[in-house]
Amino acid sequence: MTRDRNIASVVRGPGRRVALTLAFVCLLSLPARAAEPRDDEPRLRARLTPEAAEQVLALVRQARDASLPTDPLVARALEGASRGVESARIVTGVRALADALGTARGALSPGATADEIVAGGNALLAGVPADTLTSLRSSRGGGSLVIPLVVLCDLVSRGVPAGPASAAVITASRSGATDRTLLRLRERIHERIEKGGSPERATGEVLKQWLRDAPSGSRSVTSPPSVPPKRPGKP
Repeated sequence: MTRDRNIASVVRGPGRRVALTLAFVCLLSLPARAAEPRDDEPRLRARLTPEAAEQVLALVRQARDASLPTDPLVARALEGASRGVESARIVTGVRALADALGTARGALSPGATADEIVAGGNALLAGVPADTLTSLRSSRGGGSLVIPLVVLCDLVSRGVPAGPASAAVITASRSGATDRTLLRLRERIHERIEKGGSPERATGEVLKQWLRDAPSGSRSVTSPPSVPPKRPGKP
């Protein structure tokens, strides 16, 4: 529950719902800690076919031995079982997620947190290139990448091509955007998309407006600017 409070605390009021929605869209399986081996086996064997359970348990053990988060793998398998997905597809999905988690950690740095690895893995599965994760790390220094990756994953899920979505989040991060700012920008982009705007164009326009209007040095927004910037030569 601690991780949920951390994400929710990024924003207050209407924005809080945005943060929670994003968390459920792209971070359904964020682990607070790795599950113990003895906890995984009974649950998986009770819900999967014997063959699928063996394969999933092998993937979980491999991930654990590599110090990767394992809760998302177990959750993915159990979710598939609940939805009646065939065994082969469940195993394929768990393997793809395990591979994505390993790639995400390599792209983010060996010191990446479990939540960052899971967020990065989900972004990769959504089509975000691995070098975007590396660029995000360099743009934020030692700051957490969970919210930037969640926002990126959400933009892609809403139809923004991975390239432009990646460029927007990286540019905003390099320009000093805080987690609250990124969530607010995402909300503005979503509003334009819902009004019929092109996802890619909406992303570009919102980013350009923020870069133009936000105060230099802070570039943190909580609401749209109420007064347009003055033009040269006008009082």
